[in-house]
Amino acid sequence: MKIAKDGIRSIVRVGYDGRIYKTFRGTDADKRFAQEVKVLETLERRGCSYVPRVLDTDPDELTLVTTNCGKPVENMSDTKLKSIFEELKRDFGVIHDDPFVRNITYDAHRGRFCVIDFELAEILARDEVDEFLKLTWGGISRGGKFKHGRNDDSLACFGSTNGWAEEHSLSGSDTIMDDGIVFALSDGMGGPGGGDIASALTVNELRRFLPGVMGGFKGAGNWLEVLEGAMEELHHFVTRIAHSREGLSQMGATLVTGLFFRRTMYFGHVGDSRMYLFRDGKLKQLTLDQTMVGRYLRDGLISEREARNHPRRNILMQAIAGGCENIAPQMGQEELLAGDWFLICSDGLIDGLWDHRIEHFFAKATANNENPQDVAEEMLTYACNAAGRDDTTLFVIHAELAE
Repeated sequence: MKIAKDGIRSIVRVGYDGRIYKTFRGTDADKRFAQEVKVLETLERRGCSYVPRVLDTDPDELTLVTTNCGKPVENMSDTKLKSIFEELKRDFGVIHDDPFVRNITYDAHRGRFCVIDFELAEILARDEVDEFLKLTWGGISRGGKFKHGRNDDSLACFGSTNGWAEEHSLSGSDTIMDDGIVFALSDGMGGPGGGDIASALTVNELRRFLPGVMGGFKGAGNWLEVLEGAMEELHHFVTRIAHSREGLSQMGATLVTGLFFRRTMYFGHVGDSRMYLFRDGKLKQLTLDQTMVGRYLRDGLISEREARNHPRRNILMQAIAGGCENIAPQMGQEELLAGDWFLICSDGLIDGLWDHRIEHFFAKATANNENPQDVAEEMLTYACNAAGRDDTTLFVIHAELAE
């Protein structure tokens, strides 16, 4: 391990896995260790996304293991510095004892500044009880009208325990404080006998690669790096399989996967399947279609209607296998809030369901407290009635307070 800091009160090391190992020493080392653990766990329960996450503790050695929050910041304006620590106090009820730039880092994956070192911080009492989240979800798939029983879409839902996938049903409910949940959806391509194999391989092998790299959810030092690495290994594996089988050299697949753990959702995306977030009455597309038409739409060169009717709308610039030498997955993360709705879907759903209609379904579900499985079935039925030529597959996921 690399030593990042060697001071009187602690020694900080960075592991090869990206995790931070902080060992306390000196005066009141045991008390400072306990306080930092307490503060970080409180901040996580209160939904703060820009501080380290506790991964492991060793009270005997006074060692705290956390996620990595990026590189130290050397310079920052007084105004910006003050605003960060004021936000920490105002929104999450924690007063940092050392509000200076030495305790600020920048995390490129989050795209924001983070705060570290809470061993002497003060936790303010709050009126509300610390909240835990649970997920309720529903997944469903239907083959296209002219596919004669073949479905080139695949989906999976699983956890991870000691490096092995723990299967979940496609419809269910569970808390995500101690163990997370991974949702994966893939849309295959490659003609008869190719697309269904590609998508099935993609989700099945993700169940092998991701838990194998991550272990348990508490063991990952940086979930986005772990997820991206697993996707890249998956791409090369499916490519090797494609080249080893006659007639399947061009098979490939899209992939959207969301990893939900504690108060954060981490996602990775290749192709043109999509993930949406519905929050506070507004719909946001989290993934960016990796197509030329998708780029035209994002740049404002064409409208949504023109994009849907464009003759090259289904030509992918990126895919798992599919003749791509390497992939550049879109990676991102979102803080989880109670009331959030997520949609993960193949382009078959989008063919029959415009963005404003998706927003309508989620607004109705929120108002009527609908079950995600029912919402998924309503969306699928509407999309298939409006289009339905292509395979149509989706997950609907709802975050709510655990009882």
